[in-house]
Amino acid sequence: MSRSDKNGDVVLGIDVGGTFTDILAIDRVNGSITAVFKVPSTPSNPADGAITGVDRFIERTGDRAAAVFHGTTVGTNTLIEKRGARLALITTKGFRDVLALRRQARPRLYDLKPVVSEPLASRELRFEADERMLFDGTVQAVLSDGEVDHLIEAVRRSNADAVAISLLHAYANDRHERQLAEAIQKELPGVYVTISSDVNREFREFERTSTTAVNAYIGPAVAHYVESLEVQLSHRNIDSLAITKSNGGLTSSTNAKRYPVHLIESGPAAGVIATAALGRAEGYENLIAFDMGGTTAKAGVVLDGHPRLSTEFYADRFVDGRDVGGYPIMSPVIDIIEIGAGGGSLARVDRAGIIKVGPESSGAVPGPAAYGKGGERPTVTDAHVVLGHIATDGFGNEDVGIFPDCAEMAIRQHLAEPMGWSATEAALGILKLANANMAEMVRLATLRRGLDPRDFALVAFGGAGPLHAAELAREVGIPKVIVPVYPGLFSAIGTILGERRHDLVQTHLSRVTEIDTDKLSEGFGDLEKKAMELMQAEDVASDTALVLERSIDLRFEGQLFELNIDVAAIADSDPGSLERRFREKHEEIYGFDLPAHNVQVVNLRLVARAPVWSNARLDQGPGDQEMTPRSRDVWVAADQQVNMDAFVRSALIPGTVLNGPLIIEDFGATIRVLAGQSVTVGETGTLTIEVEA
Repeated sequence: MSRSDKNGDVVLGIDVGGTFTDILAIDRVNGSITAVFKVPSTPSNPADGAITGVDRFIERTGDRAAAVFHGTTVGTNTLIEKRGARLALITTKGFRDVLALRRQARPRLYDLKPVVSEPLASRELRFEADERMLFDGTVQAVLSDGEVDHLIEAVRRSNADAVAISLLHAYANDRHERQLAEAIQKELPGVYVTISSDVNREFREFERTSTTAVNAYIGPAVAHYVESLEVQLSHRNIDSLAITKSNGGLTSSTNAKRYPVHLIESGPAAGVIATAALGRAEGYENLIAFDMGGTTAKAGVVLDGHPRLSTEFYADRFVDGRDVGGYPIMSPVIDIIEIGAGGGSLARVDRAGIIKVGPESSGAVPGPAAYGKGGERPTVTDAHVVLGHIATDGFGNEDVGIFPDCAEMAIRQHLAEPMGWSATEAALGILKLANANMAEMVRLATLRRGLDPRDFALVAFGGAGPLHAAELAREVGIPKVIVPVYPGLFSAIGTILGERRHDLVQTHLSRVTEIDTDKLSEGFGDLEKKAMELMQAEDVASDTALVLERSIDLRFEGQLFELNIDVAAIADSDPGSLERRFREKHEEIYGFDLPAHNVQVVNLRLVARAPVWSNARLDQGPGDQEMTPRSRDVWVAADQQVNMDAFVRSALIPGTVLNGPLIIEDFGATIRVLAGQSVTVGETGTLTIEVEA
């Protein structure tokens, strides 16, 4: 790796995972990757692991980083672990229980004792405001000064750390929400305040209130984390911090503290952004991002070169493998399926005598038994060690050693002996179960969404992803696996490749035949005004040209779901053109039209994008080592051990084609190629595995 010649030309991408924190440096002048580090994550304070990685970069290279790009799971973990603020919720009189009532649908329809996610604000902390707006923004009941004083006193007595304000129809007129928020912030300056009209100007009372509540609940924790990181970075002369959002875009620390709900899927989104960038570089439009780290496995889809986005998702929906509803968040997010299957996922025998793998993980502390750091229970990583997939010198990581005896002892004691198996049989069983769970995850991301996995290539990354990708692709029917350079740090690359992005929405209900183009123009104008305000808080050069993309959500009147139609200009919102395009899209997706039904405008949407530097080459030239493999004994069946070649990734010569079975060792990851498969080394160092040779 070359060192940057100019002080401050280097930027760092940091991705905090459940087991490791990844740090990757890229020189902005030539786009080359100059340094990579993996350090153990610090669950008690994730910022500590990130700063350890920054310090290691400074010590080893002598460079000063100009900026840090960061994918974080702080918001997600705060919500999942229920460590958020003591939250008060203020709603319009009569709507106090909207969070508890949720929707009619239950997570498990025929469950007589359903378990549903508890409201983030308990009932005694939910207060009613004597005010009312109508759906068109008309004030029906004024919010008086006396009522404001009464609510402030109620919040004061509640000892709430954060307040979510979600008043009826505030998406149409936010006067009362802002009046209340300004008064609370003045009288209770230490309280974190969120209003629904700032977070999401969209109708649907439960979902809008839920989004606002999540933002306020995780707000103090995220704000504290970001501020702590900013201070520590500034002590190292790094003044620019950008954080990956759930939609794959980047945002400033200022906006991240204001809208922490937009960071719920921050870490996973970075990997899909990197996958899309790899596709552009390698000439692939349809890709499945497969990210398997230490704690979870994730699958996302890149279709026609772009990550698939969803405008609503449910956070913390699955608890101990059971659907409990979760917390709906109305915010664009890269569509990702995530399960508890990672290298650190624990294997056990349940009370029925059946092996289970995950979702519980060994995490960063103590980690898999093979790491020799006190872990005693067997994990997926331990299974790989016992079978010979992972070398005793680990992943080339100075912070982690591999101790095969510890791995075998854990598997033998907790699985093999209770089941009457050999350690090898138990290890193979662990991997078979993990692969089955992840195969279902990939099917959920493709087949369950009407996509054929045979039309895609699988991009494998994360510390454990390349170990499983070849088997997973064969199981699901994916013809090709692509392993990028530095797969163990691929999400860290993705944090750097994003662009500054904000997605805005405004509910605007009217029949298409009754469209008022002046009101549409005014609505989009208001969205553009807010976009400019948000972009002013971003670290964007003054001469950067913003890209503004308009679209409209349409539906048949009476439907519950909408289809999104692009409108490059107000002229495209001509009633006849809009209705025709909607009907064509509805028939294309659902196979039918409803000629007698009226078409209704529901929401106006605006995406504001500011392209940033993104000329990373994503390549890895050959190192100084000779392309001579070492041999390794690997168990391929309970009673069959095969001596196979193990290559060093950095020594592979572009254009080389190798036939499996074989192993390729990389920094932070190990790649397996199965018998009957072949792998080709691309010009940039990317590995392409033909699943069915």
